[in-house]
This record gives sequence, C-alpha cells and structure tokens, in this order.
Amino acid sequence: MNLKEKIFFFSGKGGVGKTTLSSAIATTFADMGFKTLLVSLDPAHSLSLILNVKELDNIKKITSNLYALEINVDNEMKSYLKRVEKEAKRIVSPVIFEEIKKQIELAYYSPGAFELAILDIIHRVVYEFKDFEKIVFDTAPSGYTLRLVSLPSVFNDWIDGLLNLRKEVVKYEFYGNLEEKRELSEVTENDDVMKILKRRKTQFELLREIFLGEETLFGVVLTPQKLPVEIAKRTLEELESLGVKVNYLFVNKVKSEKEVKEVEENIPNRKLILIKEQEKEPIGISSLLSIGREVLRQL
Repeated sequence: MNLKEKIFFFSGKGGVGKTTLSSAIATTFADMGFKTLLVSLDPAHSLSLILNVKELDNIKKITSNLYALEINVDNEMKSYLKRVEKEAKRIVSPVIFEEIKKQIELAYYSPGAFELAILDIIHRVVYEFKDFEKIVFDTAPSGYTLRLVSLPSVFNDWIDGLLNLRKEVVKYEFYGNLEEKRELSEVTENDDVMKILKRRKTQFELLREIFLGEETLFGVVLTPQKLPVEIAKRTLEELESLGVKVNYLFVNKVKSEKEVKEVEENIPNRKLILIKEQEKEPIGISSLLSIGREVLRQL
C-alpha cells in the first residue's frame, strides 16, 4: 500500500455506509501513526454515534492520533452569511447596506447557500489545519457532492465577470474625478471591492485544486443493490466529467460473490474495494479498526 494522498472524500447514496467507511479509514490511518482529522459534512450527524463519543461540535481528540469534528451546517451557513454581511458593511454606504442586508438574510433560503457554506468549511479545514497528515471528509449524499465539485469552476467564471464589471466602474469613477492624483492601476489595485473579489477567486481556485489535485482521493461508496449501484454509476460518470479522478469503488455490506459480479457487470473495469456485511453495526474504535485494516489492505 502506498497512499500518498492527504485528503479523502467519500460520495454515495444516503444509507450506503459513507460515515462508517470514512470513520474506519480515518481510525486506521491514526492507528498507523498518521495525525488524522475526520470531518463530517453530513447533516445527519451520525459520526459521534459511530465513534461512540459525545458531541463533536468542536475538534475532539478521540485517540492519540485521531481527531474528529462534526460540522453543524446550519450554523455554518449563518456564520458564512454574517461574514458576507460584515464585508458588505465595510465597503458600501449605510443607505445601500440596509437593502444589501435584506438580500443577504434572504440568501439563507436560496439555492446554493448550503453548498457555498460547505465549500467555505472545506477550504478552512484544509488550509487552517495543515499539521494534519490525513484529512478524511464524510460528505453528504451524492447530489450535494456533485454540486460541491462543480461550484468552484462556476463561481470562478462568475467572479471573473464581476471583476471585469468592477474594473469598468472604477475606471468610470476615476476619469470622472478631476481631483484624483493617483494612477488608474493604483486605484484599481486598492479598491476594496476588487480586493474581496480577488480573494474569493483565489479561494475558489484553491478549492478546485483540492478536488482535482494529486493529494486527494475520491471514492464512491455503494451497496450491491440495484438502486445504489445505478446511483454510484451516475455519480462516477458525473464526477469524472468534472475532471475528478475517482480512484476506487467501495462496495459495502457484501454477502456473496454473486453480488460482486453483478456490480462488476454494471460498472466494469473499476477497482472494487469490498467490505463484508458486519454481524452488527460497527460502533467504536475496535470495530472500525477491523473494517479499516481490511479496506487499506485492498488499496
């Protein structure tokens, strides 16, 4: 086994065992001596139950090398919009700000707000906790993951358009101000709106690097039943169309060789990592280590 990857994402239909798998792999990395951070982005909040610990609202040390965090996405969305509001208040007039504030409050209910908050979390985790050798993300179900991966490119193009519009506004204001003594390039460079847009552009570029980079492993999790297999196949195709290399398919709750062959027939020419059906729900470090070691032996 030669796992050079640092960041791990697991996608798949709800209920196929993403949280169990990500917990098992993170626990095993930690047991091997890697300082590991396990982060749940799933609103279902089952990570603390599987690890058999109390609340994980803040980073908690589980074993000597394993740390875990369960994100409250609702709180993160509110926090994210508060930061947007704070930036807006700093750069616009009080009259305009009141209207912008109303729009920001409405944004909480708008499509994409959940995904933007999650992207913000992923960026902060990866770049603020650099001392971790392995970071394992337990993601929300497939649809959310696909939107997460596609958004950095979409928003990068959107911000490029906003930057061009802002340049035109700055240029118009510059030539309309007869008392301006600086060069246009200096005014543009020091414009607060431009600074914010450039910072966001850099963030989305870094997120794209996270999703597409060599240090990241993407795995699709499924169980050997018709619906999970079909969703896994679709997820695989859509992720790869976005430029994501999906390294492995993790087939959970395997009962027979026949089930494995059916998966291979439906999704051919893929490396399958097989996890046998457990006699009881794996809860606690010992049970997770048993699964994780078997998984890592197959990688």
